[in-house]
Amino acid sequence: MRIHIAGFVLFVIWCFVSAWLYNDKILPGMKKSAPIQIQTIPKTLTNEADSLMKLKASMPENLLIYFDFDKSNFKSDLQTDNSIVPFKEWLEKYPRSMLSVTGHTDSVGTIEYNYNLGLKRAEVVEKYLENKGINESSMIIESKGKTQPAADNITDTGRSKNRRTEISIKMQ
Repeated sequence: MRIHIAGFVLFVIWCFVSAWLYNDKILPGMKKSAPIQIQTIPKTLTNEADSLMKLKASMPENLLIYFDFDKSNFKSDLQTDNSIVPFKEWLEKYPRSMLSVTGHTDSVGTIEYNYNLGLKRAEVVEKYLENKGINESSMIIESKGKTQPAADNITDTGRSKNRRTEISIKMQ
């Protein structure tokens, strides 16, 4: 029983000492530390950032055109034709922008073959865009071959998602 009482007394003393140390020594030292520096952003920078964000938000989303295995031709449809309209309007509104047309392939085949197939796909889409009234000089045509897959190359579904041409806006 004496051990319990002695332990309780020591516990109470420890509580008082630790509370005194915290309240009288540690807490005032923390309050005396350097004040938090607040950095204000000039209004002009905020406006520029906001306007750039608004501009990027109004940009048309990337358009994907999918291809059959080992093919570089596609048949346009009404949905694709309607999806091209925002890109055309954007280029008319912002003539310094460029339209990036990038061909992609799945992983079947050699690197060189897939690069050439991706380029053929991009060129077919370029011709399609020219027929829709977009100037050739406002387009950048390139191929990524199989280097930037959008999905896995293990399943048929994944490979079909990788056989694509991606149309996007590049700002200068």
